[in-house]
Amino acid sequence: RHPNKRHRTAGSVFGAPSEADYPSAQLNYPSSAASSTRALPVYTVPSLVTLCARVFTAKFVQLHNNQTIWKVTSQYLQVLPGELKGRIFGMLTAAWPTYLSHEIIVTYFLNGSSVTLSSNLPGVNRNTISSIKRFGASLRELRLTGFEKIPDEAFASIIPSALQLRVLVLSGCSRVSGKTVLAASKCTQLRVANFNYTSVTPTSLAVLLVACSELEVLKLAKVSNWTDTTFSKFLSGVDDTFRHVNLRNLKLRQTAVSDHSMMTFTTICPNLRRLDISFTGIRKPSLWVDQAPHLEKLCLTSTAISSGELCSTIRNLSKLKTLAIGALGVGTSPNTTINNTSSMTLNDHDLILVSDLLAEHGRLESLSLVSNTKLSLTRRESSALCHMISRVGRKCKHLNLSSIPSLRSSDLAGLMPTFEDDEPSALQTLMLNNTGVDDEVAPFISCCPELATLELAGTKITNDGLFPIIHACPKLVNLDLTSCRGIKVVDRRRFFEVSGILFLDIFTKGSARSGSRPGRDTHTFSNVHSS
Repeated sequence: RHPNKRHRTAGSVFGAPSEADYPSAQLNYPSSAASSTRALPVYTVPSLVTLCARVFTAKFVQLHNNQTIWKVTSQYLQVLPGELKGRIFGMLTAAWPTYLSHEIIVTYFLNGSSVTLSSNLPGVNRNTISSIKRFGASLRELRLTGFEKIPDEAFASIIPSALQLRVLVLSGCSRVSGKTVLAASKCTQLRVANFNYTSVTPTSLAVLLVACSELEVLKLAKVSNWTDTTFSKFLSGVDDTFRHVNLRNLKLRQTAVSDHSMMTFTTICPNLRRLDISFTGIRKPSLWVDQAPHLEKLCLTSTAISSGELCSTIRNLSKLKTLAIGALGVGTSPNTTINNTSSMTLNDHDLILVSDLLAEHGRLESLSLVSNTKLSLTRRESSALCHMISRVGRKCKHLNLSSIPSLRSSDLAGLMPTFEDDEPSALQTLMLNNTGVDDEVAPFISCCPELATLELAGTKITNDGLFPIIHACPKLVNLDLTSCRGIKVVDRRRFFEVSGILFLDIFTKGSARSGSRPGRDTHTFSNVHSS
């Protein structure tokens, strides 16, 4: 009897290691949603510590699986300095997250001055979190993110053992509430408190602010119970004369905070430098922004602010370095969406006024206009977007113009120098996702020698437009080509590699042709791709 097909076929055993287990394997699979990246040449020799850490990370699984070698290696790992141990743990987390079990983490990586754990590590559980208290005396920075199922009591129980904390990040730990915040208020040297996406209460936050006078950063994004009504409970926990002069960074993104609450908050915290109130009920920031004259960052994305109100708000903010004004007019009402152009308030005329104000201040480094769909609806020879880019955008380091459907390649002409003595564009990050740009944008983007990140997802760009950009921007390392139909799916994640091969092809064929017929080389990028 002949063996059946199932017996004859030597298939892989279910659960056995395969190439897909390795971090680099995913780069070889075709995908329409990915960024192409490259590493720039390194002209300095890495330190011996860096080289050793890289080798240890690369060989970690092999070392750990060999009991004889691991018995010796683990002893060295345990006596490493805390700072170096944290660095290695970060590298292992990125390279081998599924291999870091609860036992490995607790045994080797919790006894430093800094602990960083996230829900992306399958080996971390409630027992791992509870084990932190054993090393609390030496702990200065604690970052626990994304643990949605671990209760408030578990986090509150570890903080009393770490009273020397300077940094506490509990972002995404949705069940964190009053008990944890009250425990954190005992850490009087606390400088950073991140409670984004938690359930902290305004009453407990009042206790924290009063007790932690050195606090500089407070993040409360999407804290659902933060409303004008609950804010009154916060006020009842502080004295009328209370001022927190050290708070510099405040995030209230995606909360129900209103102008009334902000008037009080800016009075209590007069030295704010960075403020994020995106996706809130803010309508009249000009009523209270004068109480925060030192603002360097202001995020107003998706707020129901009129263009006139925007001009009044930024007119006196001469120190502004970062401004996010995406989807202005949408607000938090369920009846308004970014797909509804009529709800948008920023039009071409108002953008010119805003651009001129920002140009007068002369300090802006980052600007986001994402999803302002009313811009450039009326085409003119010199568009408002081109004016903005020429006066402000080209001098920024970060510019986000994504999801402006009427944006065209010609609008990017503002990236080019106006006069011979103008400095080249300072842009390091340019986002043009889901816009109408095509290959004609190439000469304009090529005027950005400092460009490191370029996002062109969902645009009409093709190989012909990308090659000159890559050639002109030597620092470009991140290129997002998601859903670019002009680029082959298999090339989108490895476009730098593809461009290198094609450049070499051009050089080789061009040299061969010039040797036989000087001056006759008319080979183009399109010719190479089609060949």
